[in-house]
Amino acid sequence: MKKFQKWVIPLIGTVAIALMLAGCATMEKNKVTDIEGLLTQAGFQKHAADTPEKMAHLKTLPQQHFSRHKGNGKVYVIYADAADCQCMYVGSETQFQHYRDLERQQGLNPLQMDRPDYVMGEQWSKVPWGPFD
Repeated sequence: MKKFQKWVIPLIGTVAIALMLAGCATMEKNKVTDIEGLLTQAGFQKHAADTPEKMAHLKTLPQQHFSRHKGNGKVYVIYADAADCQCMYVGSETQFQHYRDLERQQGLNPLQMDRPDYVMGEQWSKVPWGPFD
């Protein structure tokens, strides 16, 4: 009986730890999926980083935060995610406000806006993504 206890107890502990870690990873993935779903529901357009140039540029943006960028005389709200979806979501101020409303309705903690009162300059029109409209 004691031989049985020597290997069963550590095995149960190992399995319990593995299940907890898997649960945390699933929760984080669901969080990302929820954000992407809300962005889409709010009208943001998903743009995949499908070239090395786009991926390089995507990595220069604030990650998993909102930021404002100016290009072609318009202001865009960008949500960049190089790690998970390898994409960025692009929307207008109106779509951003709709996203915020959806966040509140679902009781989510709001995502941060990187420098909320700052709009990055006109050079946005020269990035590898092309026009968004």
